[in-house]
Amino acid sequence: MAKKGETVTQEQITTQEGVKLYRNTLNYNVISRYDPAIKQLLCHTSHCVIYKFNENNEEWVKSDYQGTLALYVRDFKVPPANAQPTYSDLQELFCYGLILMNRNNPECFSLGLLPNKITKHYFPHGVDDKGVLEMDVELNDNLIIVRNLLGEIYGLWVFNEEDRTKMYKSLDFCLNSESTAV
Repeated sequence: MAKKGETVTQEQITTQEGVKLYRNTLNYNVISRYDPAIKQLLCHTSHCVIYKFNENNEEWVKSDYQGTLALYVRDFKVPPANAQPTYSDLQELFCYGLILMNRNNPECFSLGLLPNKITKHYFPHGVDDKGVLEMDVELNDNLIIVRNLLGEIYGLWVFNEEDRTKMYKSLDFCLNSESTAV
């Protein structure tokens, strides 16, 4: 592999690196059709199943969403000064996106992610005063558990253990990093 600052020639790219680059490009292009605000693909895994937690029954319910899961950076817009953003403004405020490109049907699962530092700044009482003050992510056995700003809880079952750990750590960084650079 070329060193930093050097030009990479075709001969220096291994077949494995070429396949990875091709896969990333395809994923980026497909995601951009669903979310034109995509800026950079952070990580992805080829097989994930989405579960939703039913709080009434206290059980996980398997959804009809399974396929490739990707985490990416979004081009976001900061609200005007002194303007209190609302739930409808969130679509433009989300800094990150999580999308599952569904193999079962054309409808994809997507979830906007907002770093908790930003959530606390713009929504000190939660979105629409629902009382959920931040998003949360945890790794529990084989599930990555994500709670969104509306209080909905999703379980992401990622087949590959290495991908699961990488996805969890990436989600945790996106939500909890003190860095202001996105």
